[in-house]
Amino acid sequence: MTSRSSKVAVDSRRPRRRPHDVDRRRHYVRIFRYSVHVRFALANALCLPLPKFIGGAPVRGRLYRWAGFRISDGAFFGGNLKLTSGFPGFYDKLVVGPGAIIGDHVTINLDATVTMGTNVTISPQVVIYTGSHRIGPGSRRMLALGTGLPVTIEDGAWVRVGAVIAPGVTIGRGSVVAAGAVVLKDVPPNTYVEGNPATVIRRLPWGDR
Repeated sequence: MTSRSSKVAVDSRRPRRRPHDVDRRRHYVRIFRYSVHVRFALANALCLPLPKFIGGAPVRGRLYRWAGFRISDGAFFGGNLKLTSGFPGFYDKLVVGPGAIIGDHVTINLDATVTMGTNVTISPQVVIYTGSHRIGPGSRRMLALGTGLPVTIEDGAWVRVGAVIAPGVTIGRGSVVAAGAVVLKDVPPNTYVEGNPATVIRRLPWGDR
């Protein structure tokens, strides 16, 4: 009788697995599964021996296209891309138009689609991010569930060294983003923006050429 009661007491002290703990584990397992990108890793590994900038640019474009990204003919890559995402549809979310030039050490988050138009230039060290989180209560402002907002960089635009493009932003046709700018809202076509946050400094000429 005593042993049975002691066993019940021991069992009652065992921590019960909470439903939200199970959901959290499933959530992280799902993120891990979507974060493993074998074809992209293989393409980057094959690109490692290639010279930076012009020398290996056409080959990188072909390898990224082979991996499954939507890369147009004539797009040039000056170095290996750093691409991240924990969402499904990774290879469908990078769209690069013909004549685009993407520099070395460019980081792009693909939680949502990033579209670069014809003749877009992305300079080295640029960060383009589509992922974010919803804001929660004061006890935990960043909620665990992620969200994604697409980024579009229209034809002819130039994003200079070290600029940061936030989720949901559209960089207008023919515009220029200054080095180190932090772009939090849409950039009108044929304008020059700079600063943190980026603001329009002036309109640019020859927008119709």
